[in-house]
Amino acid sequence: MDEYTGIRNFASRFLMFTEEEWKLLTSIITRRFIKKGEYILRGGEVCNHVTFINKGFMRVYNVVHDEELTINFAFEGNFITDFASLISRQPTTDYIIAMDDAEILQMSYQDLQKTYEKSHVWERFGRLMAEYILLFVVSRNKSLLFNSPEERYLKLIKERPKVMANVPLKYIASYLGITPEALSRIRKRLADGQ
Repeated sequence: MDEYTGIRNFASRFLMFTEEEWKLLTSIITRRFIKKGEYILRGGEVCNHVTFINKGFMRVYNVVHDEELTINFAFEGNFITDFASLISRQPTTDYIIAMDDAEILQMSYQDLQKTYEKSHVWERFGRLMAEYILLFVVSRNKSLLFNSPEERYLKLIKERPKVMANVPLKYIASYLGITPEALSRIRKRLADGQ
């Protein structure tokens, strides 16, 4: 396996491409190794990259009233970016931090735009990724609005076991929109079978 196996497998789930088209994409990819605690994006910056995680995992958060509010987690085999900042070219409020030592593949905004102009396949992939992200965001927003904290917790256990296995509980609580104490009460209630 080479450093592009993961991203190739991911892209293959959404569309078919020729070897020539694949080489066009890999020509704009930069491979980086980052340490636990290192940021790939900070609030106030314009997001200039789409990042694919080969190894490790990332946490996305915002700072509101001096408190970190977790928005998402991304693990190896997935993309991460602030899509709104990337597209609008406006500063982000997101922070994306490595939760482990990580190996990432990055594509710059400028290189992606040039690639979209050269290849309908990769332009289509960009659109499919935008749709994929939109569906996730809509689902998450609805869950925060309409599901109880316990329902959100049970959904997280079912749909995102990697989060449960790798992420400290304080960040899980933040992601669920509750305090660590409230999460402890939910966990205890479920463990007791109530």
